[in-house]
Amino acid sequence: MNSSVIGSLILMVVGLLLATGASIVVLINAFRQHVGWFFLVFFVPFGNVIFACVHWAETKVSFLLTFVGLAMMFGGVFTVPGARDQLMKGMKLKMGVVEQKAPDFAAQIQEHRDKLESLQGTFARDGVTLTQQYQQLDAQRKALKPGDTEAVTRFNEVAAAYQAKNTARKQMQQQMDTLQKELDGLLEARSRSAATNGASGKRVVMYTTSHCPACKAAKQYFAQKGVHYEEIDVEASRSGYEAFQKLGGQGVPLIMVGDKRMDGFSAAALDAML
Repeated sequence: MNSSVIGSLILMVVGLLLATGASIVVLINAFRQHVGWFFLVFFVPFGNVIFACVHWAETKVSFLLTFVGLAMMFGGVFTVPGARDQLMKGMKLKMGVVEQKAPDFAAQIQEHRDKLESLQGTFARDGVTLTQQYQQLDAQRKALKPGDTEAVTRFNEVAAAYQAKNTARKQMQQQMDTLQKELDGLLEARSRSAATNGASGKRVVMYTTSHCPACKAAKQYFAQKGVHYEEIDVEASRSGYEAFQKLGGQGVPLIMVGDKRMDGFSAAALDAML
């Protein structure tokens, strides 16, 4: 136990003894005045304050010493390491005040990106499959013969299945759009939070592709560090590809931090750039 803790304990004990002794003196004075005052001071909250106001001349010293003792007690408590935080936390809980934790932008952003990448991959594969199915359906339709009821029934069944998949793909596109809007909102919120906390104002741009393992590693790094960045998929954006070419990009990821450049991904190098 260090000296600061011992000093705090001594202060609390002395304060407790002083407050207790002074309170007993107030009770004795109240009993001497009248038994009713005694019960008022002993049982009624702030009864000692009422008694002191009415009989100030007789009780002012003991009354003031009570508050001095209480002040010493609380002073001792507040000087104990960590005690102040625990006391304030307990008071907030009693008053119904709940501390709001800062949003975990990194986890939410990474979760949205993972979902979006998964949906984009499925969306692309389904697009290829649906194109092939449409070509097959078109060939079957042209091969149908009038009066061949069985063939027409089979064609209608396959066409219905194709239509169901096509509808599901449209719903997937809507889900992707919603996720992208939510991701943009999270990135904007994180940017505002970083600006509020005095984060660096360097613009971070990363040129990527959806199938690049190093790009995914860089995204995870940015998410863990809480770094806001602009992602440009060079395969999905023509203007992004042109900007990538102007920079002389030969591979992805190409990361720009302000006017500094990184080809590929290195966590240590990015730490230095940021």
